[in-house]
Parts: sequence; structure tokens; C-alpha cells
Amino acid sequence: MGNSKKEQTPTEDAVLLMFLSLAENDGIEAAITLNIQGVIVTGLLIGSRAYYDGITESSLTLKDDTMSKIIAKRFSDLRDEYLKQKQEQGDKKDDEEAAVTYIHLKNAKYHQPAMNASTSWWRGKISSIDSFSFDSLI
Repeated sequence: MGNSKKEQTPTEDAVLLMFLSLAENDGIEAAITLNIQGVIVTGLLIGSRAYYDGITESSLTLKDDTMSKIIAKRFSDLRDEYLKQKQEQGDKKDDEEAAVTYIHLKNAKYHQPAMNASTSWWRGKISSIDSFSFDSLI
């Protein structure tokens, strides 16, 4: 088991990396279907910032006002830290080289026998994706 940087790369799929970059850097959203260990997940591909902003905004609607403020603050802090790290990575190397390890979906739905569930905000490891397809291209 080597300690090479190559092992940290979650995917080498150029198509998926291109769409992740478009979502992350250009703010595009695209309908996508993922196959993750036999579970089908569909949703709208979004960037990390949109994910953090969405979670923060959604947390403000919680009935427990104290919990709402705590969660909104924590996700806001996570977003700010993410943006700081992204800026530092951009200063050090090309955006194309920055390792993206998570994929974010809005309005995600799980499709498998005996289970149909949905969630507003979904985050998963890119390395867990077995296959994908785009339901529509913008």
C-alpha cells in the first residue's frame, strides 16, 4: 500500500469530473442519476456552496429556534471554511488539479425495491459512484 497522491483521487472519469467542475466553479445544475452499490439516486447536481447555502437556509425553518440558529451557524461556518480552503487551493494550483471528493444533489430521491425516499439536500462520496447518467443537459 503506497502513499501516493493518486490513491486520493476519487474518480478519473473525465465526464463526471467535467460536470462536477461546472457545478462547483460555474454554478450549473444538471439532473443526474447515480448508481451507488445497487441503489439508484436521482437529483439535481449542484456545487458545494449551493449545498451549504441550501442546508443553512433550510435549517432556519426548524421549529426549535435555538436548534435552528445553531445549525445555521455551524453550516455557515463550514461554508466559509470550505470557501477559504478553495481559495487557498486556487492560489497553489490549477482548479482542475484540486481533488473533489464529494458530490452534492438537491431534491434527491432514492429508488430501490421496498424503498422510495427523498431528501432536499444529499451529499455522497464520489468514490462510491458505480455509474451515472445525465437525465437532461442544459
